[in-house]
Amino acid sequence: MKTDDLISMLARNEPAPDRAGLTRTLIALVAGGVLLSFLLVYFLLQLNPALGTVVSSLWFWVRFAFIASLAGLTWWTLRRLGKPGAAANVRWWPLLLPFVALGVLAAALLMQAPADMRLAMLLGTTWRVCSMLIALVSLPLFVAAVLIVRHFAPVRLRFTGAVLGLFAGAMAALVYTLHCPELSPAFLIVWYSLGMLIPAAVGAALGERLLRW
Repeated sequence: MKTDDLISMLARNEPAPDRAGLTRTLIALVAGGVLLSFLLVYFLLQLNPALGTVVSSLWFWVRFAFIASLAGLTWWTLRRLGKPGAAANVRWWPLLLPFVALGVLAAALLMQAPADMRLAMLLGTTWRVCSMLIALVSLPLFVAAVLIVRHFAPVRLRFTGAVLGLFAGAMAALVYTLHCPELSPAFLIVWYSLGMLIPAAVGAALGERLLRW
């Protein structure tokens, strides 16, 4: 929709969009993206056979809190970026908070660990594939996020593209945890972060093309 068309619509006092219908559409898009990402993990990677045991670990929930908080922050930011009147006041720095919190924890644990264990804490056993697998699992969610944002009226397209990519990456990382055995905060802050930042970079690069309205 062009800006002039929007102004004309408002001037004609056309009825506002159905908010309940829009909410159902957004929920359906997120759920569809999550389902497709889950199917990728289930059929291509398989679920972690020790998942039932891992969920009792404190570090499982630290991992969950890191990713879930980032997913929540990116969703909140996306909703604000979709409102032209509020978008100008949206800042990027709150999105750093989960990374900073986990980074501080990871640094503290690495400093306390014996020197011969630090590399293992950082690399785990899956460092070669983790980031790319998260990026792969994010593909359905990236498409869903683009469709979601196109229901809004974004004006900062490059920034919005980066945030929607980060949202897709965070949601994909949540799904990926059903497969991934890695729980070390040092591993997560490097390889999970990289995996989530890949779709964010793609979103920033393509935002002006995908989100123009």
